[in-house]
Amino acid sequence: TNGTFSLPIGPNKLFLGNSSGTLARIIEGWQASWIVNLTSGQPMSVAAQNNLYANGTASIVGPFDKDSGNVEYDSGTTWNYLPKGAYIVDLDPQCAQVTALQGLQGQCTIDAVKDASGQYVLQQPAPGARGTMGQRNMEGPGQWRFDMNVQKSFKITESKTLQFRMDARNILNHPEPNAPTLSINNLNFGTINGKTNLRRQFQAQLRFTF
Repeated sequence: TNGTFSLPIGPNKLFLGNSSGTLARIIEGWQASWIVNLTSGQPMSVAAQNNLYANGTASIVGPFDKDSGNVEYDSGTTWNYLPKGAYIVDLDPQCAQVTALQGLQGQCTIDAVKDASGQYVLQQPAPGARGTMGQRNMEGPGQWRFDMNVQKSFKITESKTLQFRMDARNILNHPEPNAPTLSINNLNFGTINGKTNLRRQFQAQLRFTF
């Protein structure tokens, strides 16, 4: 969404309405514009080990709320996307089925996800099977941006005009977090590390029309 409005400054306006002469010519005729962009989150998958046709996804084995994602600041450059403390990455219980002969069980390093009560909710799919959670059924964090500009045209002669314009991108300096970690092979499952390079930026322009 976007819009443009005239600033209420200058002769017969709300502010400095009694101004005249050079001062009036400088302060009158200013316009401001704004643009707000709201974007829904991109579809994301909960990744697991690759086994069948690659792009492995997790299998749901307990109550996992795939719609609970919400960006919440934690500390430093870290945000939580899934509720903090709600899920814990631990050794997949399938490792218990691996024989202990020749130390093979100790070499099983696949991970799974528990909830806060200790119940497993996400596991690696069985060998040769496809993860039951499927592809791209979680929505990543949405994004929003607020940009503005102010401008004014000064008429020099009948055919010559000088326009001043100042553009401000991300004027509120709103941080834009990176995509969350949604791999059950990662101890940081459900968190967001860092943010994009988006920051407040200003750009001034002068345009001479003749």
